[in-house]
Amino acid sequence: MIDSEEYVEQVLQLVEAIPPGRVTTYGVIAELVGSGGPRQVGRVLALHGGPVPWWRVVRADGSLPESHQGEAIARYREESTPMRGNLTDASTLAVDLSAALWTPGGA
Repeated sequence: MIDSEEYVEQVLQLVEAIPPGRVTTYGVIAELVGSGGPRQVGRVLALHGGPVPWWRVVRADGSLPESHQGEAIARYREESTPMRGNLTDASTLAVDLSAALWTPGGA
């Protein structure tokens, strides 16, 4: 089920719907799809997420994807995504989920 085309398509469609400057979590995407979990969503994005705004999906604590931190930070700055932490130390940066969290139909 997790590797099915339908599951992959559902995950990618949700990620495409996240507006610039906002984020959601891997867990929220999994809940909305109704199966799998955060790791399965992460796997879909790792394998198929190139064409979608993958940087708009973060961990539950708002921390950045380590392997793509530089590109993610550039995208967050471009989109004015609310951040917290030391702006000169990427290892302390995280998305401010209280200001940036998006859910379908939410603010």
